[in-house]
Amino acid sequence: MSNLTYPGVYIKEVPSGVRTIAGVSTSIAMFLGRAKQGQLNKPILCLSFEDFERTFSSTFADSDLARSVKLFFSNGGNRCYVMRIADMTTARASSVALQNEGNIDTLQLDAKSEGLFGDSIRAHVDYDTALPETTFNVTLFRWEQNSSGVLQQTLLETHVNLSMDSNSSRYAPDVINRDSALVDATDLTAGVLGDGYSQSGFAVSARTNTIYRNQWMATLGAGVSTNRFMISVDGIAAREVNLSSLDFTDGTHPLPLTTPANTVANLAQRIQDVINNDVLSGTGASVTVEIPAVGGGPYTYPADPVGPAGPVGQDNEFTSFLRISSANGDVTIEPATTEDLAVSLMLGTGQGGVEVGQHAPRRPAPSGYVTSMDDLVAFGSMLQSDFDHIVVDGTSISVAGGAHDINTTGGGVVGARMYQDATATDQNDGRGGVQEKLAILAAAINDHALSDPGFQYEAAVWGNRLSIKATAGGDNQIVVVTTESGGGAGPNISANAIDNTRYYALGNSGLAQFQTPGLPGNDGGKPLAIDYENAYRIIDNEIDLFNLLILPRDHDNSDAETRRLWGPASVFCQKRRAFLLMDPPDDWTTPQAATSAAIGVNSLRVGLVKNRSAVFYPKVQVLDNSKEVYVGASGAIAGLMARVDGARGVWKAPAGVEADLRGVLGVEHKFSDDQNGVLNPKAVNTIRLFPNGIVSWGARTMDGDDGFGSEWKYIPIVRTALYIEESLYRGLKWAVFEPNDEPLWSQIRLNVGAFMHNLFRQGAFQGATPKEAYSVQCDATTTTQNDRNLGIVNIYVGFAPLKPAEFVVLHLQQLAGQVQV
Repeated sequence: MSNLTYPGVYIKEVPSGVRTIAGVSTSIAMFLGRAKQGQLNKPILCLSFEDFERTFSSTFADSDLARSVKLFFSNGGNRCYVMRIADMTTARASSVALQNEGNIDTLQLDAKSEGLFGDSIRAHVDYDTALPETTFNVTLFRWEQNSSGVLQQTLLETHVNLSMDSNSSRYAPDVINRDSALVDATDLTAGVLGDGYSQSGFAVSARTNTIYRNQWMATLGAGVSTNRFMISVDGIAAREVNLSSLDFTDGTHPLPLTTPANTVANLAQRIQDVINNDVLSGTGASVTVEIPAVGGGPYTYPADPVGPAGPVGQDNEFTSFLRISSANGDVTIEPATTEDLAVSLMLGTGQGGVEVGQHAPRRPAPSGYVTSMDDLVAFGSMLQSDFDHIVVDGTSISVAGGAHDINTTGGGVVGARMYQDATATDQNDGRGGVQEKLAILAAAINDHALSDPGFQYEAAVWGNRLSIKATAGGDNQIVVVTTESGGGAGPNISANAIDNTRYYALGNSGLAQFQTPGLPGNDGGKPLAIDYENAYRIIDNEIDLFNLLILPRDHDNSDAETRRLWGPASVFCQKRRAFLLMDPPDDWTTPQAATSAAIGVNSLRVGLVKNRSAVFYPKVQVLDNSKEVYVGASGAIAGLMARVDGARGVWKAPAGVEADLRGVLGVEHKFSDDQNGVLNPKAVNTIRLFPNGIVSWGARTMDGDDGFGSEWKYIPIVRTALYIEESLYRGLKWAVFEPNDEPLWSQIRLNVGAFMHNLFRQGAFQGATPKEAYSVQCDATTTTQNDRNLGIVNIYVGFAPLKPAEFVVLHLQQLAGQVQV
């Protein structure tokens, strides 16, 4: 009530009490049966036959499911649900466990659906991402033969930038399970962690008059302009590290190991202290810093640092890496805005270094041949002249080593390191690091592939790894990579490389390289009665509305087994206000068989809710994969009902000359009028061949036997009643908990009356006036005081149904002419 405080006009909006009751759909079909693929026991909405094919495949699966669904859409159906069912005790999905680089099962892939379909699914893993030592990509596809019998990749899908970190938005199982139509993924190593670290590609070498300490002195410390970089540890915001306070002024050679503040031996500890004490203090994060060296050994110096030290690359060469790690998270490094050290030291992925995520060790191993991170130091120490050819599966490819040699000021031409480019003037590489030389190898391989069509391999560089994969061949193909130097065997660059198969294979057809083969898929046997009953429970829980139920014939079921399915199906239809469309048994070979006492129509009525079902006979002929086969007509009839409902209304019988069946070639049996006259009184709806086509020529429910005298004799009457019931059931929910008195009753009469009158105007009822056509009662006569005390309001709705003109009787009389009397 408005608060009236000032003189004037007050406006109050008053509800009219009119709530529109919308009519529900009348021809949403539900199909149950076996299919080649698709999730078991999950109803899927299909808006076209193409939707069905994508999800379930049209390949024959010992069931007429695909054929029936195709007939549904061919005859005017536009919306249906399909549920794949099978014997759940035998159905099984294909699987495979992908292993990490340490051959530990890490990521399991299970086919999204049970069945042999999953055995054709393949997976390819690569590290071609912006963070090649943290994330990975998975490509999934299915091998399928085309019309020429050639295998081709179908249903291709790529999932990029995946992580094994369960806190990441790109956590592999989450992304794959959400987005993939082929597989589900399971993390098999959850909780297992490695160290997250950043490692530089900084190379240190001792040359004439240059010692190990001098290399570091030229890079950082007092008076040097490259002392700063940005570091993020364990996810905290990036902070600046400044190493200008490091002191290299001891002046003693070789440096005494007893002077921690000034010795190279303690340089790692000094850097660690600066980061932990000055940068990360108070954040809860900390790092460990290491400077492992290879070559002459850690912290070993040339015997004669003053005079000539011999050829570069022998005793007096050192390759060193600065490694900053955290045991609790990831370490990432970016350049500083001034006095940057990250670029010259090659710290961080963007600067040519290596950043390994904490969860990276749990990633599945990449497919094909891929160099390992364990090879990085070896590559960094290797001379260009160590080998001049790379050999891929027996094909020797020149890498033109001489073109990349360098001429130093020390005189003479010496071999360039594997990380050096052609323009370098000394061994302090601040350019592309190891990945630069790997790019030279990759380019040589790819150039050879362009010139030799028979060489079916391609190479790529992922950060500091070289990848070589076959572009043709089988799933289990292994790429063998070696080197040659002057025609002889070169150094072993594959000591730690990943020699993986071309594709991971679901099922048990893959080699045990970096995968643990799983069990092959199994389609499952024919669905048993319990599988159908389980399907009804699932539909009841998951599907809001369907109107027509179709159980396409399973070819492994006997007629007796099929007959036992109809009763429970009709009971379910009664519960859900739906209608069951039945196909004839195989043993109905003649009209006499269809009406016999032993196997005829009466045998189908055992346990059946007769006014919620109808049978259509005979089967129709269709073309399936260039083969002519006979299939039950229920799918076609469901589509026909949808077509007639849309054009004429649910009260029009789906039969007659306009009810032609489309997408069919013929019928299994042709009936004469006399034979039809035997079947129709027994409520067997016939499919007949007329000059204008193949048509549905019957509209009776299983309660429509002439001997039954049922008021639910005709299909359109039952379906009209179900339509009214379902529409009013949904449209009257607003009345629940309303005050149970005349205002409520009048609103109900108004709303229901408006709905029924609209049907009357569409021609849904008999009668020339609304009073003759329908009635709506809801008042004190229908709802007594006792009903009101019990919280009950009674509504009585009646309608005069339109019954089909099943028999058109023409009375013809000859007139004698005008007779004069």
